[in-house]
Amino acid sequence: MLSFVHVCTILFKIEHKRSAPMMHAGQQIAKGAIARAGMRWPKTTADMAFRVFPRIPRPRHSKPNHGMPDHMRPDTLQTASGLVATWSLPSDAPAGRKALLVHGWNSQSRHMLALAKALNDAGIDVVLLDLPGHGASSGRYLHLGRGIEAVDAAWRHHGPFDAFVGHSFGGAVALNAALGTAMCVPARRPQSLVLIAAPNSLPALFRGFGRMVGLPAPAQAALERKVLTLLGQSLDLMIASEQLKSYERPVLVLHDMDDRDVLYADALRMARAGNHVELFTTSGLGHRRILKSGEIHAAIRDHIAGPRLAAQEPVSCPRILIGEGA
Repeated sequence: MLSFVHVCTILFKIEHKRSAPMMHAGQQIAKGAIARAGMRWPKTTADMAFRVFPRIPRPRHSKPNHGMPDHMRPDTLQTASGLVATWSLPSDAPAGRKALLVHGWNSQSRHMLALAKALNDAGIDVVLLDLPGHGASSGRYLHLGRGIEAVDAAWRHHGPFDAFVGHSFGGAVALNAALGTAMCVPARRPQSLVLIAAPNSLPALFRGFGRMVGLPAPAQAALERKVLTLLGQSLDLMIASEQLKSYERPVLVLHDMDDRDVLYADALRMARAGNHVELFTTSGLGHRRILKSGEIHAAIRDHIAGPRLAAQEPVSCPRILIGEGA
């Protein structure tokens, strides 16, 4: 059973290198081994799988200062699971608003610099957070609980914040930090929330991983129970479209119709949570280039800095804004 981690890791690499020789045969052998182990030792198999699922790949090439401007240095904050790095970008003409930017899985703060600078130009002070295992932060593992702890550390050191802005998995982290999903970590509720290309269903992510590595039902159930152990809440409760119904503060959801990593349907589901949720739609940008779009920057800037028109126009369904590229 000690070789299970290696089997999962090999399978994960095969799945993401489809041109590898004998890919199909290797995949089937690995899945078969995991399936047999999962039926006989479901809890142990789930424990081993959880060592693989949240593991962050090592970056192939490290950039000087983690790709951030040379004059910037991170503030290093302590959490229960290690050290996390934050980067402060105060505006030259502050307007009294502050936003926390949270990147996605296998990313880092430098990928949100263009957005940060656009917000700075509007007078919004910005703090960028490197999630655990990413950028200048320590560790090799990231799960929702560790992400929430990192947001909490940023709030205690730099906050309070007027807005959380999260991209992809960072959106899930931001939402659950605002709701106080993790036991023993207080809810950190900003005045507004911005979710960019964020997944709607965390249970779907876990089940997708289980299918990829071939976990049988008993091991999959044991894997999902680990979330209850870590956070004090069932994984099945972590569906953004349901969670947002109780948030009751302005939420902006931005998503591209051509996103292949997180489907646009996820954004449509979130937009149905209530009139406090506004959906901004683009096309042709995909999952990552959406962060570079001036149109996206302007929508986020207006959401954080300006009055919400939706609050003056109550409607029975969410307003959907279509970008020029859609």
